[in-house]
Amino acid sequence: MHVLGPLSVTVNGRLVRGWGTRPRSLLAYLVIHRADLPPREVVTEALWPRADLPAARNNIQVAVYGARRALREAVDRQVIVFERGVYRLAADVMVSIDLDAFEGHVQAGQRFADAARVEAAIAELEAAVALYRGDFLADARSEDWAVLRREQLRLAYLDALDRLSSLYLETGQYSVCALLCRQILERDPCREDAHRRLVRSYARQGQPHLALLQFRTCIDILARELRVAPGPATARLHERIRRHEPV
Repeated sequence: MHVLGPLSVTVNGRLVRGWGTRPRSLLAYLVIHRADLPPREVVTEALWPRADLPAARNNIQVAVYGARRALREAVDRQVIVFERGVYRLAADVMVSIDLDAFEGHVQAGQRFADAARVEAAIAELEAAVALYRGDFLADARSEDWAVLRREQLRLAYLDALDRLSSLYLETGQYSVCALLCRQILERDPCREDAHRRLVRSYARQGQPHLALLQFRTCIDILARELRVAPGPATARLHERIRRHEPV
């Protein structure tokens, strides 16, 4: 299952097609919470928070039926079962999900970076960034239960890019560092540390004019979005570049 970006599900190498939004959301919820085994009432409250009890139970039965029917096209077995008031995946169903791999690579990258194992950290963080095809369940924006998780994962992705770009700056790979900083700023233009890192990358590549332009961009964005001026670290960096000092 891929949940970073639009949801996609493959069973035994076969892409599952032809199912509606609610069956897809239900399966995603059950997979994400497969270790918790939430009771039916918790699932219905998450997916249909404004429905009364009879309507919510009917909704989940319809969604389960739709999910089972779609999955049956790919595998001739019951994937979703109901036991003791709990909807869950069948015990013999093996699940691989990009979210687990993403979080594993991020954690490994942080450990390696903290241990000064730069090459290993870069490899792990690159793997994590490659898995992030888009925001969590990007095609299910109306799902309230996914909002907090989506924001948490978006921040984890930006932090991975941030740490990775720092490692590339440390190892003298300035063009790659600049590319990653631009990716960060596309998603969060107010990250002042990413602006500084991009300024340094330009300066160290012998492009002080681009560095100064980036500083001006930083000033404008912070003023427009946050109504603040750049911090002292950014101001000092600007002065050093303006005086053609090493940064």
